[in-house]
Amino acid sequence: MSSGAKQISYLIPEVTPGITPTTGNWDTLRLTSNTLSPTVNTQVSDEITESRISQGSVATSADIQGDLVGELSYGSFDKLLEAAFYGTWGNDGVLTVGDTRRTFTIAKNFSDVGVFTLFLGMHVSTFALEVPSDGKITVTFGMAGLDYADGESNTVAATNPPTTSPFMSNINLGTLTIDGQSLEGIACVSALTMNLDNNLQVQRCLGTSRLGPGAQIATEAAITGTITLAWSKRAWQIWKNTFTRLPIALSFPITDSLGNRYTLNFPALEVDGELPNGGKRDLIEVSLNYTVAKVAPTITRVQAAPVASIDVTPATATLDVGDTQQMSKTVSPAGAPQNVTWSTSAPGVATVSSSGLVTAISSGTAIITATSAVDGTKTDTATITVS
Repeated sequence: MSSGAKQISYLIPEVTPGITPTTGNWDTLRLTSNTLSPTVNTQVSDEITESRISQGSVATSADIQGDLVGELSYGSFDKLLEAAFYGTWGNDGVLTVGDTRRTFTIAKNFSDVGVFTLFLGMHVSTFALEVPSDGKITVTFGMAGLDYADGESNTVAATNPPTTSPFMSNINLGTLTIDGQSLEGIACVSALTMNLDNNLQVQRCLGTSRLGPGAQIATEAAITGTITLAWSKRAWQIWKNTFTRLPIALSFPITDSLGNRYTLNFPALEVDGELPNGGKRDLIEVSLNYTVAKVAPTITRVQAAPVASIDVTPATATLDVGDTQQMSKTVSPAGAPQNVTWSTSAPGVATVSSSGLVTAISSGTAIITATSAVDGTKTDTATITVS
């Protein structure tokens, strides 16, 4: 019997589509679902015989496809995003739609029952981003491939551990702007989606040893989505562009709790939507469908600055039993994640809360330590003497 908790997925970029590299590390994927599967297409015999019994079927082709679903976290899906956009992350951290095909071998291992599967020549056919009104931000990569193999031996060699960046929710979405104007206070956005479809076309080839098609060929990159706004005068002004076809520019950042950030920028969107309505107990919202027109969107990634040092003040303090002392910390540089954890060397002498409040318990000396939440090697201490 197999458990979903033992279904681990790995990914390695290919040099030649459909050929698994023999060197290099596999990335351990952070997924909530992996539906990759080969699907055999068959045709039933039309042969007329003395019996009314079906004469069986024959396999004619196989589709190798499925979805990789995950909770958005910084750095976890950058290779898949690159493949979805057929682009390349620039030195400035910007990704846009291009013409560079990237394929992967993806391992879907059922380690508890000793079944190990490989999906080769996997292209990102579609990509979806969903920001709900209340919940986790999710990403879905629709994959389409060229070949499939399985066996009882694990072919995944050296692996990179999964990323540790925190996953994101709706509260990580920053200020949305339309045509450079913030929507805060004038047009409440309650939900947002983005969909990219590379419109892959399957090319069947005779005389190939592959289980799947001979090629997956990308055609038009169609980018669409929805944005749901509370009905207001500004929302009405945006909705009116349905008639004029005047594009709008939409931009918004998604920043995790450590300061890592993705900024999505759509320079030209055409919108469509129906005039909203509602009953007397309803909140009226307008759901706008948008389509990217002429100018490709971009994603810009910015990693939070690494922690250089921590300074705890005061460095020393003398307290009477029952007294308290609020400790302060300064994390440098200012752009680095500011989160720290507090600990005490002698909880029987002095305790410290998660906010750095020290409470004197009994006579003695305690060392109070502040440790960076993202880099455990960065610490600073203070000495507390209780008399």
